[in-house]
Amino acid sequence: MPYDFRGGRGVRTLVSLAAATTLITAGWAGTHASGEGASAVPAPVSASAHTAVVADEPDSFIRDVRTWLMTSEDGRTYKISVALPAGYTESGSAYRALYVTDANAEFGIAVETARLNAPGTVVVGIGYDNPGQGFAASGVPRTLDLTPTDIGAATPSGGAPEFLSFLREELVPRVERDFHVDAGDRALMGHSFGGLFATYTLLHNEGLFQRFVIASPSLWWDEHTILDVESEYAAANDALDARVFLSVGSLEETTTGFPMTSDMTRFATTLSDRAYTGLELGGHVFEDETHLSVIGASFSRGLRFIYAAPGTTIPGTELPADPVAAAPQISSHPVDVRVDEGEDARFTATATGVPAPTVHWQSRLSSSGDWVSIPDATATAYVVSGARASATGTEYRAVFRNTSGEAITDAATLTVAATGEEPGQGIPSEADLTDEMRGTVSVPDSVVRGETVPVTVGDEFAGEQVDVYLFSTPVPLGTHTVSADGVVSVVIPEDAALGAHRIAVSAAGGALLGWDTTTVVAPSAGAGTAAPATLPDTGAEIDPALVAGALLLLGAGVGLVVTARARRARQRS
Repeated sequence: MPYDFRGGRGVRTLVSLAAATTLITAGWAGTHASGEGASAVPAPVSASAHTAVVADEPDSFIRDVRTWLMTSEDGRTYKISVALPAGYTESGSAYRALYVTDANAEFGIAVETARLNAPGTVVVGIGYDNPGQGFAASGVPRTLDLTPTDIGAATPSGGAPEFLSFLREELVPRVERDFHVDAGDRALMGHSFGGLFATYTLLHNEGLFQRFVIASPSLWWDEHTILDVESEYAAANDALDARVFLSVGSLEETTTGFPMTSDMTRFATTLSDRAYTGLELGGHVFEDETHLSVIGASFSRGLRFIYAAPGTTIPGTELPADPVAAAPQISSHPVDVRVDEGEDARFTATATGVPAPTVHWQSRLSSSGDWVSIPDATATAYVVSGARASATGTEYRAVFRNTSGEAITDAATLTVAATGEEPGQGIPSEADLTDEMRGTVSVPDSVVRGETVPVTVGDEFAGEQVDVYLFSTPVPLGTHTVSADGVVSVVIPEDAALGAHRIAVSAAGGALLGWDTTTVVAPSAGAGTAAPATLPDTGAEIDPALVAGALLLLGAGVGLVVTARARRARQRS
C-alpha cells in the first residue's frame, strides 16, 4: 500500500547535512571496445553465479559501459550508465541487475565493488548530465529526487515519489528491454540521501526490488519523517518481502552534526522487532569510519549479504545491538547578539548525542564571574525578553548532557544599546548604506544559512572590535575582534531570508566602516549531511588544514584590495 507524505515539516532540516556538497571523486567507468582481443574475454558467468550465489573468483575488468541521457515524463533528465560484466552475453540465464543512485559520485566504486564481490551483476547507475563528479555537481537534482518531502527550502526537495515512478515505469522497463537481465532479481543500493531514498522505496516497493543496500541513510530528513512512513506501513502490513542490509560508520554520529549512527541502529532494531514476514535483515556499524570513508565498506559488505546463497552466513552482518552511545557533540554555538533596549535577544545552540542530550543555559555577568544556571532554560533556544541596557556584557552558554558525557558551547555576549543613544551609536540604518561606503568591506558573493563566513574589514583594524549586521531588516551578527589579517568570522542565521542581502560593519563606537552585497542560500542536502569545515549535506569531512590554507590564500588576495578601500573610508570619516 503506497503512502504519500508530501507535507514537509522540515524547519530544522533547512540547515541540512553537508553531504550534498561533498567532493567525492569516484569516476564514471570508461567504455571499452569489444573488437580485437575478444577471445581473451572469459566465458559467461554461470547461471548459479549470477542469480543467487557469489562466485569464488571476481570478474575480469568490465567489458564496457553503455551510457545515455533519458528524460522522464516529469521532464527530469538523467544520465544512465550500465556496466556489463565480463563475458556478458544475450543468451543463457539472465543477469541480476543492481541499480545505484548518485552515479556521478558512486558509480565507479559500485561497479568495482560488484566486480569483486558480486560477479555477474549488471550495474545501472542513475546520475545527472552535468560536469564534474561527486555530490557537489549534482546537489540540486539529487536533493529533489532522493528526498520524500518538500521542506520549503530554496533547493527543491520532496521529489522521491516521482523519482520512484520514473524507475518503476520508465527506467527499469527500458533496462529489461535492452539488456539480458532478470526481472525477478533487482537490487537498489544508495548512500546518504541515496540511502534515504532506498528506505523510502523499501516502504513503497510493491515488488519492484528484491534486495536493498542502504548505507548511511539520512533518516533525519524533515524531522525523521521516514520513521513515520515506516510506522504507517507497519500498521497496515505484516509482510515486507526483501533482503536488506543497513550500515553506517561509527564516527558519523560525531562528525556530521546529525544522529546518523544512532538513527540507523534504532531503525534496524525497529524493523527487526516488527518481525515482518519475508524480511531478511542484516546490518553493521563500521568502527572508525566517517560518512565518506564508510562507502566502500558498506557497499562491499552489503553486496555480499544481499547476494549470499541461501543458508550462507556473512560475518559482520549481524544486526547492531543497542544504539551506539555517544557523548554530546556541539553542532552549533550561540553567537554574540546586539539589540536595542527593550528588544528580545535570542541565543541558540544545538548538539547531537546518544541518548539525546538535555540542555540547560547558563549566564554570567562578566568574563570574570561565575556561571549560574538559568531556571527553566532547557530548550535549544534561550530568549532574553525585553533586554535592558544594564544587561550589556552578560555572557550566555549552553550545557548539553547525557549519560555518556557533557559538552559546553562557547560563550556569547549580549550588547544592549541604551534608549536615547546619540545618532550613529546604535545599529546602522538603511540611509547609512550609501554607495560611497559600499565595498570598503568584503564578503563572499553567496553565504549559506547556518554557516560561518569571513568578512574582510582590513588589517588596519586588527585587534579592534566591530559590530556586524545583516540587512535589509538589520539583524545583529555579533560583536567581533578583527584578526591580524583584517578578517572577522560571523555565522549567518539559520532562519535568514533567502535571497539578496547586505552585510554592514560598524566600529564599536557606532561609525559605519562599510558594507557589501551577498546572497543567502539554503544548505545543499544530504550529508549528510553538515560536516566540519563543510559545505551541508550530505556529508563530507574536509581537512581543516586545507580549508584554513584556502581561506588564508583567499584572504591575502582580497585583503590587498579591501585594505586600500578601508583606508580611504577612514580618511573620509
